[in-house]
Amino acid sequence: MDETSPWKIKSSAVKYSNPWIKVIEDKVITPTGGDGIYAYVSTRDSVIIVALNDKQEMCLVRGFNYPSQSWAWHLPGGGGDNEDHVEASKRELEEETGIKAKSWDKLGVIKVCNGLMDENMAICLARDISFDGDKEVSDEKIDALKFVSLSEFDSMIESGETGDCQSIAAIYLLRKWLNQHS
Repeated sequence: MDETSPWKIKSSAVKYSNPWIKVIEDKVITPTGGDGIYAYVSTRDSVIIVALNDKQEMCLVRGFNYPSQSWAWHLPGGGGDNEDHVEASKRELEEETGIKAKSWDKLGVIKVCNGLMDENMAICLARDISFDGDKEVSDEKIDALKFVSLSEFDSMIESGETGDCQSIAAIYLLRKWLNQHS
């Protein structure tokens, strides 16, 4: 299978940037030979954490999603800050929840929004958890934390309490891990 890009980049320009994202616009020759523009968001890679308690329930946080101006439940996570995936996951889990874990597994790495972003997200599993970490006070608005079973999470998707595709992808990899380790 040919792995070379069917797109030809004629020029590339950063149209906007801040400390977290860049919006890049490329002038291109499309795979069909026409002139075009392809814009995408470039970000640092991220992590998301499935923290399981001793009942095999996962930790969810309720946060305010600024772009959609809505509250929703999702797994804890955030910027990878160019750290090792597990180290970034340890930091993010403690900052958002105050949870520390003794056991860590990397479940996989996925593309966050293929076609619009270049971000990769590592999914890590945290087990043997305790609440003796330091929860950070930050501009991110996280107002609640709860533990739910896989079936409760499925119900939350169906009811619209969560629709976070990153959390849903992480739970898919968790289910595969649980099947292999049961």
